[in-house]
Amino acid sequence: MESHARQSKIKIIFTTDVHGFYFPYDFRHARWCKGSLQRVHGYVAQQCKENPAGTILIDGGDMLQGEPTSYYFNFVAREGHHRVADICNYIGYDVAVVGNHDIETGHEVFDSYVDSCNFPVLGANVIDTETNEPYFQPYTILRRGGVKIAVIGFITAAIPQWIPHQIWSDMKFEGVKESAEKWVKKVQETEKPDYIIGLFHSGMSEGIETEQYKENEVRDVAEQVAGFDIILYGHDHSSNIEQIANPEGKKIWCLNPGCHAISVAEVDVTFDIDEKDNVLDKQTEAKIQYIGGLRNTNTIEYMRIFMKDFQAVKKYAEEKIGVFTNRIDIQDAYFGSSAYIDLIQELQLFISGADISFSAPLFFNASIEAGEVSISNLFDISRFEDHLFTLEMTGKEIKDYLEMSYGGWINQMKSADDLMLQIAPMKNKPDMMGFANFIFNFDSAAGIKYEVDVRKPVGERINIFCMDDGQPFDMEHKYIVAMTAYRANGGGELLTKGAGLTKEEIEHRIKAMSKMDIRYYMLQYIKAKGVIEPKPRGHWMFVPEEFTAPAIEREKKLLFERNKK
Repeated sequence: MESHARQSKIKIIFTTDVHGFYFPYDFRHARWCKGSLQRVHGYVAQQCKENPAGTILIDGGDMLQGEPTSYYFNFVAREGHHRVADICNYIGYDVAVVGNHDIETGHEVFDSYVDSCNFPVLGANVIDTETNEPYFQPYTILRRGGVKIAVIGFITAAIPQWIPHQIWSDMKFEGVKESAEKWVKKVQETEKPDYIIGLFHSGMSEGIETEQYKENEVRDVAEQVAGFDIILYGHDHSSNIEQIANPEGKKIWCLNPGCHAISVAEVDVTFDIDEKDNVLDKQTEAKIQYIGGLRNTNTIEYMRIFMKDFQAVKKYAEEKIGVFTNRIDIQDAYFGSSAYIDLIQELQLFISGADISFSAPLFFNASIEAGEVSISNLFDISRFEDHLFTLEMTGKEIKDYLEMSYGGWINQMKSADDLMLQIAPMKNKPDMMGFANFIFNFDSAAGIKYEVDVRKPVGERINIFCMDDGQPFDMEHKYIVAMTAYRANGGGELLTKGAGLTKEEIEHRIKAMSKMDIRYYMLQYIKAKGVIEPKPRGHWMFVPEEFTAPAIEREKKLLFERNKK
């Protein structure tokens, strides 16, 4: 029996979807929290002491968006190196992949971040339209303990359906599976690595799928593309660890530690290597490791080094910008006209001059108390750095758009005892109830007065009475409608499947795009007014009341009082 000269042990640590949690502090609600890059540093530094030459740290994208921290470093404090890159460099990342929300920040931001990183940020399926070559580095080679490791990075191809082309106009996005087939083969032939890591900013499966794109392709890749030894993925925020058989029957680990750096995926690989440095065998073990509350000398040192940044973000987030006379609560938005959504609608109508505005809730549960309002509160109103678009739509297209929106929101009720909302056990918390469909597609409209009849089937529920000023609503008339960039780009398919517009038609209908993001205008709006009395416009409601009144009372408790003792 041939004796092995030695073994080489490699530890891979993986984070993804950090979304601005660089510190263990919730700047939106002014409280300490779990997770963050501080905990990642504490854990990785600990592991490096045990295996200093054999540790690899990888990130799965969406590092640059989500919290006041990322907004501050992206758009407020922009001098010199991107500060988030400085943080990642300090921690010691070896490689990352770009995420869709990273690209959403715009070239000036994500190019600065990539240029400031001391490690490659990958994206094999993002193609530069001028050169027809990958815009980002497609893969990288890492060497640890005499082992050659290839990491190939991919991002969801759905970006053109979500983000305005003005932001990615010099790029195109290949399908993840097709790109993976091409690049695995190329890397195998040209680099001959001992181990190949697939690094994906694309979810496992499900998600949104159209003729143009598939949002989450990891399961398809794992089952249909041979060559990967392990797949690390993110985007869908769902912690997961499983083995999937590839086309050759080999079971490979697929890991997603979830979001906000509360946990990491940890992979231990043992290589058997002969006297000629040939890898004879490799064994992979994998787990999800919770690090949410970790505290050691390394976490303390991290905070000491980045304390000025922490304090700068805290000062920015706590800046007072105005006063709300009333509390606003997103819970109300699921049951009718609400102060929460109608404040956004009011802003969108004001800054766009549109006839009609569409908006949806972006959090399951969020509120802002009456009293002084801070910049941090804006992140509980506007979740993303979305720009505001205006489009031209006919009255019929507006009605059809709303029919689809409410079609994914409510049931057809036969009696007052039926469920009004489409709710189901939460995927990751089956003992708790949530919505069966994505809440960010629950668009309501402002600028018109209408009712939604819960007894009617989809297509017959929306009854539009008139415009806000009492003028008739005309199915043939062309109105100017305000909506987010995500929606105006076809996101959620309310414009395509709902209103019946093609992507090409949508392009021709666009009238304007705001220069800054919606949150910026919300800030200016509140500052200018000083005191705001947010209240429901009362312009739409669910009917008939004998069905909806008991349903609303019952379902508010079912959804939002389930944790109360």
